Amino acid sequence: MLLTCSAACAAANKPSGSQAGPANSALQTEEFTNVPLEKVNDPFERFNRTMFRINDTLITYAIRPVAHGYARVVPTAVRNSITNVFDNAQYPVRFINCVLQGKIKRSAQETWKFIFNSTLGVGGIIRVSDHFAGLGNVPAADFGQTLSVWGFSTGPYLFIPVLGPSDCRDAVGYAGDFVMYPLNWHALGIIHHAFISDWTAFSIGAANSVNRQPKAVNDYDQIKSAAIDPYIAIRNGFLSLRAAQVKK
Repeated sequence: MLLTCSAACAAANKPSGSQAGPANSALQTEEFTNVPLEKVNDPFERFNRTMFRINDTLITYAIRPVAHGYARVVPTAVRNSITNVFDNAQYPVRFINCVLQGKIKRSAQETWKFIFNSTLGVGGIIRVSDHFAGLGNVPAADFGQTLSVWGFSTGPYLFIPVLGPSDCRDAVGYAGDFVMYPLNWHALGIIHHAFISDWTAFSIGAANSVNRQPKAVNDYDQIKSAAIDPYIAIRNGFLSLRAAQVKK
């Protein structure tokens, strides 16, 4: 989650990162940088820069070694398949937010994606929906976008410890998507099953986060190496990208 958001989620599970869901998939670097610049509202810049430096230290000394080690052991094709499974599990997050935004056609597209990927795609391992007309590039919906549709402004920019770049609206949106994500329902006490221990639920979430780190670290490193001021680059890129996502 740390790197996914630092490379600018998130999403972003928000998940559909969402995430604000458990995370949405890491964003492509070119998607992050090739968007119009938005007006910046960053009154807490001193605090945010401190959090950014802490995050960068964690990335350098903890996350990057884990990501590189994981990438050496687990082939790219396997990592992509694991990512597909977790993305498929985020269907309720995307579906509910589409409905809440009044995008009924898009909610139907999300449903067909889930059906095809869960059946023909063997539990979501293969994204067969990409090969069906109208299902290959459906913008992911999250609760941060839903709040925007409902008229809530973004509020100040925030760099949240561990989670990365956000704003006040998306911070609330993250919490909403977290509750909607089925893999969190056991931890939240929404569902109980004798065969699912707290440790099992935690392990599933950790596996999802670790699996996304190789790509997230690579995206983060590309953005950081190309920027004069990495904090400004990630802040402006995040705000512009989120503004573009809300408009879709």
